Amino acid sequence: MINWINTFQFKLLTLNPELFVRKSVANSLNDISKDHPELVLELSENWKGKSKNTDWIIKQGCRTLLKQGNKRAMRLFGFTNPGKMHVDNLKLSNDSPAIGDEITFSFDLKMETSSSQKVRLEYIVHYVKSSGKTSSKVFQISETILKKGIHRIKKKHSFANMSTRKHYPGEHKLEVVVNGEVKEEAILELLP
Repeated sequence: MINWINTFQFKLLTLNPELFVRKSVANSLNDISKDHPELVLELSENWKGKSKNTDWIIKQGCRTLLKQGNKRAMRLFGFTNPGKMHVDNLKLSNDSPAIGDEITFSFDLKMETSSSQKVRLEYIVHYVKSSGKTSSKVFQISETILKKGIHRIKKKHSFANMSTRKHYPGEHKLEVVVNGEVKEEAILELLP
């Protein structure tokens, strides 16, 4: 299985009451998932439901897989096929903001499911880099249970420069993701 830790050690670490230990295990699993997703998914499936701490660890350990929309990871954490979930009326408060501005975007999530479903809502921004190429980042909106019907979703996004992200003018794309699947997109022009 995982050669850096045997099952007994993993059990001791996951049941450890110290949050920093559980975070360390989760971060290690997340790092491993980038090169060996099937290994981490197999381990997560085996450990799911063993304890509250273990469930927290595997959810954090699979965070990159969830952001990537990995179908097996989605199923593991109860997110169903989004085939009957649709996004309509995606609107941006400003489709030509300047660097430093904040925008609001909203959309209707239409649930055509027969019963309530667990939903993971995210959005991806494809940022223009200094080279002119784009780089994407996934942001979480919410994880919730929604019943059949139309749900209005609203979210703010800032284009302020930060120590970890510098913004550049150009055409950016915003995509709305439901349970790992891109459902709608909008284009905006970021001004200097």
